[in-house]
Amino acid sequence: MGLYVKNAWYHYRKQIEGKLYYKALKLRKGQERLLSERLEQVENQITARHFGLSFQKTQTVKFSDFIERYLEIKKDKKSWDRDSQRLELVGEVWGDIPLCEVSRHHIEKLERYLIDTRKIKPATLNRYFEILRHFFNLAIEEGYLKENPLKGFQFFVEDGQRRALSRDEISRVLESAKKMQANAKSSIPAIIYDLILFALNTGMRISEILFLKSSYVVEDMIYYPASKTKSRRREVSRKQRFKIILLNPQAKAIAEKYKGQDDYVFPTRWRNANAVFRVVHKLRKETGISDFTFHALRHTASTIISSQSSLATAKTVLGHADIKTTLQYTHPGLDEQRRTVRKLGKYFEGLLPK
Repeated sequence: MGLYVKNAWYHYRKQIEGKLYYKALKLRKGQERLLSERLEQVENQITARHFGLSFQKTQTVKFSDFIERYLEIKKDKKSWDRDSQRLELVGEVWGDIPLCEVSRHHIEKLERYLIDTRKIKPATLNRYFEILRHFFNLAIEEGYLKENPLKGFQFFVEDGQRRALSRDEISRVLESAKKMQANAKSSIPAIIYDLILFALNTGMRISEILFLKSSYVVEDMIYYPASKTKSRRREVSRKQRFKIILLNPQAKAIAEKYKGQDDYVFPTRWRNANAVFRVVHKLRKETGISDFTFHALRHTASTIISSQSSLATAKTVLGHADIKTTLQYTHPGLDEQRRTVRKLGKYFEGLLPK
């Protein structure tokens, strides 16, 4: 009975009146400092469940306290910094209220604040509420809540579709980024041209690029820990899984350019995707591409790869688990569509009646 380890994760087993209860603590080796508090929570949960009692500790847990717990569990998440900033902002809007007091009123208050005060777009609003949905679901799993305050919440319809850049747009973005890099006065603008060119050649996300370590690069390959896969939710007993990204000569030259300057490939003070947004806004003004985003470079790479080879190849290069995701990233241009329908017409030419 008591605490035990299974596949490097801590579990707890308790017997009450002959009935055995098992509970995953959701802590792994290396997180022992959190064990005592977590064990107390689990003890109370099991006792409450067995005797049909209400779990009284829900009254004492503050929103800020559970933010620390949530971020500790999600510390390997690539968007950790952004999630942390967004949860901190939510805490400023709501105040440090008990977790169990969060209601639909607070959700609506946050919604109004983000729309009216912060002027946040629907897509970003959805990201805030997605984080909160996961946040409250974890609180339910750990016995702090009985129901998710976001239950029944209708997510916003997102305006606009992400798309691939045209050849002319790619040229304009690269030209503006090169000028910006040549006259840079801060860390992100000083590498922005290389970041963009690297993204176009690899199809990598901005978060992956900023956190790309020199040790991940071996010759013309990147062995990137595949932390976005479903398997990251549990300890993998076999070897660490990697996403392999091949580097063409252009991408390899960029990676070698900064070699030895830092533990990371790209030297910058700010390893947060938000740090790139200001530069992206400037590029929008200079290029006239109002809907340009850094993520559009990944869509562009996917579209070019698919047109040059196949969807299956694009799926592997981009590291997608499902080819349906690759389809969402592939946007055939008008010229390619014209060529395709012309081929269709030529196919039928020989079948037309004389």
